[in-house]
Amino acid sequence: MPKPSLLAVGALLAAMPLSAAPLATVRYTVHPDQTKQTILGIGVEIQSDSIGSGNNGLPEAPIAVPHDLTPSERERFAKEMMAGFRYVRLAGGLYWRGLDPEGKFLQPRWPSQLEELREMMDTAGIEGLSFEYWSPAPFWKANRSYTALHKPDGHARNRLRPFAPGFENDPDYQGDRERFLADFAQAVVTDIKTLAAAGLRTSMFGLQNEPYVNHSIYPTCEYPDSASYVPSYQAVASAVRAHDPSIMLFADTYHGFPKLIAPAMSDPAVAALVDAYVVHTIGWPSESVAGVHKEITEKLPPRPWFQNEYEYLTGGATPDRCLNTVEHIMNSFQLGANPTWFWLHALKPIGNAEASGYCLGFWQSQIAPIKDIPSEKKRRWPGGPEFTAIPAQLRDLEIVSAKRGDAARPGLAYNFIVNQPVTVYLAVQDRGGYTPPAEWTPTEFTLAWDGGTDRIFKRDFDRGGVSIPEHPGQADGRHGAPHLCFVAPSAPASADALDIEIGINQPILVRSQAIALERKAAAVPPGHWIYNPYNWHAVGSFAKRMPWNSLPPPRRENDRRRRQPLRHRRPPLRCRHRPRRLRSLAGLPLHPGRGRPRHPRRPHRQLFRRPSPTHPPSPQLGILGTTLIFLTHAQPSPCTHLIPVPFRSS
Repeated sequence: MPKPSLLAVGALLAAMPLSAAPLATVRYTVHPDQTKQTILGIGVEIQSDSIGSGNNGLPEAPIAVPHDLTPSERERFAKEMMAGFRYVRLAGGLYWRGLDPEGKFLQPRWPSQLEELREMMDTAGIEGLSFEYWSPAPFWKANRSYTALHKPDGHARNRLRPFAPGFENDPDYQGDRERFLADFAQAVVTDIKTLAAAGLRTSMFGLQNEPYVNHSIYPTCEYPDSASYVPSYQAVASAVRAHDPSIMLFADTYHGFPKLIAPAMSDPAVAALVDAYVVHTIGWPSESVAGVHKEITEKLPPRPWFQNEYEYLTGGATPDRCLNTVEHIMNSFQLGANPTWFWLHALKPIGNAEASGYCLGFWQSQIAPIKDIPSEKKRRWPGGPEFTAIPAQLRDLEIVSAKRGDAARPGLAYNFIVNQPVTVYLAVQDRGGYTPPAEWTPTEFTLAWDGGTDRIFKRDFDRGGVSIPEHPGQADGRHGAPHLCFVAPSAPASADALDIEIGINQPILVRSQAIALERKAAAVPPGHWIYNPYNWHAVGSFAKRMPWNSLPPPRRENDRRRRQPLRHRRPPLRCRHRPRRLRSLAGLPLHPGRGRPRHPRRPHRQLFRRPSPTHPPSPQLGILGTTLIFLTHAQPSPCTHLIPVPFRSS
């Protein structure tokens, strides 16, 4: 790795006031031989096969990218969106789920599936795959199925054979766990070889995505505890390491902490096979990075850690979520010292219920194009029954609604933010005799929908937060649906200026926002794609400027900003004494609505092509390749100062 010149370090130190104490009393020791952190680059998942809307079911039609795009759109997708990402996350058993006749090994589900993936990665300049199973091939599972079966023991058998009931009577292995795991490990290596034969390099490997998940809506394989996960991981990781030592091996994608591999990290044989800890912090607030980092570093032997699936499970893309994503990425690299970071999906099909919170862009399928606008119809909850009767006074008002959720639990409480005083009309389902708190005034209005009726209450709110209570009323074991809100500005003349913001992980939908996005998406020709702006502006900014191995990729050497003399470059963010929510990109102030930062002292430089009406500009981010070096404070200090120092690539 190229070293920053001491002259450059000296110039930075002279320019940066690092302490409130007089300059003469402050001493720093530079350790250029100690690398603090290597930034590998970032990754994204690809939906290279079909999945049902709401992640429910596996349609037979190959509604997938890049397969379902026109030839010209495949090229544009690879060059405009995917270029800059280093890794593509491939979901084995889900988005690569074709099988050999015995059901032992993964194969392309149509002849060109892997070839299309290779062409996309070659065109984009992507290094390799992060390959991970959602489910191994069915032969290796007790239920011989990708998903849990609807049987009394369906979930107990949605596991590898040795960890399900009755393995002692298994027709192939008769209880021989060691022989099973050895054969299973070689089958995994065979899958990696199949990818390699198609020209697809595996850069990272994980045994199982979310090993605690067990259901029938898409492929899963449960590892219920460390006793099942660790021997499986050890057998498979040993075989993968023997096949290709360059593949990064990670465990175990549990929420927030690698719970399954943790008890075995005291075993040197297991620890030697864990190159990185990987967790899921799906949609978590950016502040959570510091807590995850603290727990991992305090409880486990030193390893890099990162998350490899960031998205918002419910609701759509919003400005607040855009900012939270930016902050999460920055905090992950700076406060968590992560080597990489993954967004979930590059593209999702228009019409998939989960698409907006999951993807960087939408594509219109050539196989199953969507023309209608689902949100045009007024529904009791997103995807729920349509209203059959709405009072005239409420018909034209903005609607905020929450997902139905589990009827065995109280209807969800939620909140949102308004930019002006409003009156909220609350639709409360008639169930269990529930009445909202006294501050909600009853009205004469009622609503009707297929399956129920609502009474309407109202309450005035000032500009700011609006809090909606839960619905605890129940009958026959089912709770009332979450309340729906009609929102009316207190000053009717300002109705067009009404703006509603939802929280970063609230499962609610603002109808006008959903309609605007769906109308735009429905106008896309079949086989074409568009950006999902808030998600793309957050993640794409980093993908286009993030260094690989703390070095700029070769294809970016002609970037004129990188050719500027070092004295004209400004360093990226400097680590403060305590964690904080980062409110800027690379130290530059954000300007809402523009989708990119602007330097405070000189006009913004256009680093990419000029925008056009049909092709929006890629968001820019002024991050340079950096090496973090140690600067040890000679005086007592709360922390060691970490100064990102720009370097020249050799």
